[in-house]
Amino acid sequence: VRYTSSYTPTKRQQCTAPTVGGASATWTLQRMAEANALEELHTELTCPVCLELFHDPVILECGHHFCKVCIVQCWEAKADDFSNCPKCRKSCTRKLRPNSLLCNVVESVRRARATDAAPWTPGEDREGAPEMQEERRAGSSLSSEVSLLYIFFFAFIFVLSPVIARVTLDPKTAYPCLWVSPCRTSVHVGKIQSNLPNNPERFTRYNIVLGSEAFSSGRHYWEVEVGCKTAWGLGVVNGSVNRKEEISLCPQDGFWTLVLRDKGNGTSEYEACTDTDDSLIHPPKPPRRVGVYLDYGRGEVAFYDAEDMSHLFTFSDAKFSEPVFPYFNPWPIINGRNQEPLTIVTPLYGTNAPFHLVGGN
Repeated sequence: VRYTSSYTPTKRQQCTAPTVGGASATWTLQRMAEANALEELHTELTCPVCLELFHDPVILECGHHFCKVCIVQCWEAKADDFSNCPKCRKSCTRKLRPNSLLCNVVESVRRARATDAAPWTPGEDREGAPEMQEERRAGSSLSSEVSLLYIFFFAFIFVLSPVIARVTLDPKTAYPCLWVSPCRTSVHVGKIQSNLPNNPERFTRYNIVLGSEAFSSGRHYWEVEVGCKTAWGLGVVNGSVNRKEEISLCPQDGFWTLVLRDKGNGTSEYEACTDTDDSLIHPPKPPRRVGVYLDYGRGEVAFYDAEDMSHLFTFSDAKFSEPVFPYFNPWPIINGRNQEPLTIVTPLYGTNAPFHLVGGN
């Protein structure tokens, strides 16, 4: 399940009508935005077999979700231990992992749709104190809108169930011209520091610094503010990568990275550094904040535009055999461009989120 709705907090202003229309127009536009967001979320949470909202959802090894009863019925005619995913056709074992958190999201959508079954029509029941009634209804709609926003954004977290990782930079690994902030959450390119020791951990060929935390299991998610930089690199690397000689940024050398390259002519291009050919990607808009998601057990490294959680690229089937570290490359300054830092930031939907809005306890 991937959420790519255009209904995001940054567009909340678009849900407010001009003041000329009064509270009634504001309420109507909010209601329309609410309905559109709910409908799109409903589509994303629909089982591809029965075409209904998930019931008792389970996840397959390939990452796709189905109702438990639907996938069991699809497979019951086969006696072997391996079966194909009805959606992607990949062969996978019959290990069905329940997703109780996704259940909470689905139930929240069911309740929201039930509430919307008898929508209020602007203009009715206007006797008494119409302006106060409109304001109360607009306030109620706004509260529901906020709830839907939480449902939408936390749905991403609930489906993947990652741990929000507390990532910091390790100055001992930083290339000599990289300056790490005292709080170890930001790095920028500056004058070369000639007094630094050439310790084994330090990169001496490329503008690279690693995170301090090693990951050898589990799921982890962090975000990096890239702002208006014209070049950068993010991802994860094996702890044993060559730090002193020429390397590629590809999986064959222990790197799983997404980069923005400055072409030197005033333009940049996004690439996923794969073992075959570098894969150019074309986001609908330049991401200002990038989310990195690591599922060590499944061998996945995924990248997202953290403002709306739209998918950028995923490395799958990585054969991790050792601890991996977060990778940061602010890239050189080119023709006076790209001087901004890379900054690790706290996700907007961190672990202290009000889960009751999505059906949690």
